[in-house]
Amino acid sequence: MSLSTSYVVSDEDGAFLSRATVGSRELRLCLTLIGISAVVFVICVPYVREPLQPSPVFVATYNAVSTLNDFTTAIILFGQFSILRSRALLLLASGYLFASLICFVQLLTFPGMFSDAGLLGARSQTALWLCIFWHGGFPLVVIFYALLHNSGREIVAPPRIAIASATAVVIGTVVVCWFAATWGTENARLLPPLLDETGFTPWQRVVNLADVILVLGAFILLARHTRYSLLNLWLMVVMGYWFCDITLSSYLNGTRYDLGFYAGRIYGALAASFVLAVLVLENSRLYRRLAVAASRLRERATELLRANETLQGEIAHRKRAEEGLREAQAELARVSRMTAMGELTSSLADEVNHPLGAMMINAETCLRWLSHEVPNVERARTIASMIVKDGTRAAETIARVQHLFDRGAPLREPVDVNDVIREMVVLLRGEAARYAVSIRTELMEDLSQVAGDRAQLKQVLMNLMINGIEAMNDGEGIRELTIRSERAEDGQITVSVSDTGVGLPPLAVNQIFNAFFTTKPQGIGMGLSISRSIIEEHGGHLWATNNLSRGANFHLSLPIEGQPHY
Repeated sequence: MSLSTSYVVSDEDGAFLSRATVGSRELRLCLTLIGISAVVFVICVPYVREPLQPSPVFVATYNAVSTLNDFTTAIILFGQFSILRSRALLLLASGYLFASLICFVQLLTFPGMFSDAGLLGARSQTALWLCIFWHGGFPLVVIFYALLHNSGREIVAPPRIAIASATAVVIGTVVVCWFAATWGTENARLLPPLLDETGFTPWQRVVNLADVILVLGAFILLARHTRYSLLNLWLMVVMGYWFCDITLSSYLNGTRYDLGFYAGRIYGALAASFVLAVLVLENSRLYRRLAVAASRLRERATELLRANETLQGEIAHRKRAEEGLREAQAELARVSRMTAMGELTSSLADEVNHPLGAMMINAETCLRWLSHEVPNVERARTIASMIVKDGTRAAETIARVQHLFDRGAPLREPVDVNDVIREMVVLLRGEAARYAVSIRTELMEDLSQVAGDRAQLKQVLMNLMINGIEAMNDGEGIRELTIRSERAEDGQITVSVSDTGVGLPPLAVNQIFNAFFTTKPQGIGMGLSISRSIIEEHGGHLWATNNLSRGANFHLSLPIEGQPHY
C-alpha cells in the first residue's frame, strides 16, 4: 500500500462538527448570540454616520484577526475533509481560505496603512472593491455549501490532491479579484467608483445591497438544514453577524471611520471567530475522548496481559501435566512388559521344572542300576525310556511357550484390522510424543475382516510400533511412523509399519525373528519371535525390509475371514 493511500471514516456518532446534530443547548446559545447582535445593531443604526477619529491601527488589527482566524478555520476544515472526504466541506474550507487571503490583500492595499495609496499597485477604489468581493464571495460559497451539504457526494481523488487543487483555484480567484480591483477601477475601465470626495457613491449602495442579498440567501438556505448539522447552525450565526457588518460598515454608514465603519468591523471580527472557536472546542472534546479511550485501552491491554500471563502459566502447567502423564504411560507400558515377561518366565520355569526334576531322579536311578556288580540293563533301559519321555515333555512345554501357552483351541473372531490400528495409534500417542515422533496412517477403506485373536493381533502391532518408535530415538531429521493397510493381490490383508530410523543391519534382516536375537542393547530378543509365531498361527506371514532412503519396514499379511489358510 502506498503512502498516499487515504481512508474514508464515517461519522455516525457526530464526532465532527459538520456531522453533529443540533441540541437544545446549542440552539439556545446561537439564538442568544443572534439576539444580542440584533439589539446592538438596532442601537447603532441611529448613530451609524457619526464621525469618529480615524485609526489605521484598528483596521490593521481587524484585518489581521480576520485573516488569521479564517486561515486557521480553513486549515481545520481541510483536515476534517481529508478524513470525511465531503465535497461540501472542501468547498467551505476553500471559502474560508478565500476570505483569509483576500482580507490580507485588502489590508495591504488599504490607503494610509503601509503607504498613502496602498501596496500592490492599489488605486483609490482597490480596497473598497476587494471588500465587496470579500463580503460577496464568502456568502456565495456558503450558499453552494448549503446546497451540497445533504447530497452525500464525496471526493474520489486523494485528499492532498483535492486540497492542492482547491488552494490553487482560491489563489487564482484572489489574483483575479485583485487585478479587477486595480486595473478595472483605473478610470472606471471595468468597475465604477464607490467612494469620492463627498463619501460613498450610489454604486457603493448597489453592490453592497447585492452582498446583503447573498448573506440573507445563505442564512435562509442554512436554516432549512440547521437541525441536521451543528456547523450549519454556527454558519447561520456567522451570516447574521456578516449582515450586521455589511449593513453598518458599507451600506448605512456615510464614509470611512464613522461609527458604522467601526461597529461593522467589530461584527466582522466576531463572525470570523465563531466557527474557529467552536472547532477548537470540538477538537478539545475529541482529544478528551481520545485520552479517555486511550486510558481504557491501556487498562484493557493490562487486563489482557495479565490474562495472557495466567493463560501461559496454565498452558505450561498443562504441558507439564501432559508430559508427566506420557512418562507415566510409558512407565506403565514398560512395567506391563516386564510383568508379562516375569509371568512368562515364571510359567516357563514352572512348566519345565517338573520334567527336569523327573529326568534328574530317573537319571540317578538309572546310574544306580548300572552301578551294580551285575548291571541291570533291562531296568536301566526302562529308566532311560522314562528320561526320554520327560525330555519330550520339556520340549513340548517350550513349544507351548513359543505358541503363547495355548492350552485349547485358538480363539478366532472377526477382526477389523483398521480398528486395531486406530486403537494402537491412540494408545501409543503418548509414547510417540515422548520421542517426538509423529504417527501417520494410510488405511484402505472397506477392508474385509480377518479371523483371529484381537488381543494377540494388538500385541503384535504394539510390538512393531514400539520397535519403530524406539528405532528413531537416536536418529536425525524427520521422525515419522507410518502404518498402512491394504488388500494384496492374493486376497490377503497386508499391514506395514514403516519408520525413519537407522534401519536394519543387512545381515540381520533374516535373523531378527529368531528367539533371543536383538539389535537393541537392552533387548532380550523375544518380541519379534513371539510376534511371528502369532501371525503364523493365524495363517499369515511376518517379514522385514529396509527402506530405500532410511528406516525399516515391517510387513504382516493375514488371510480374510472364511478363507482357507495353510
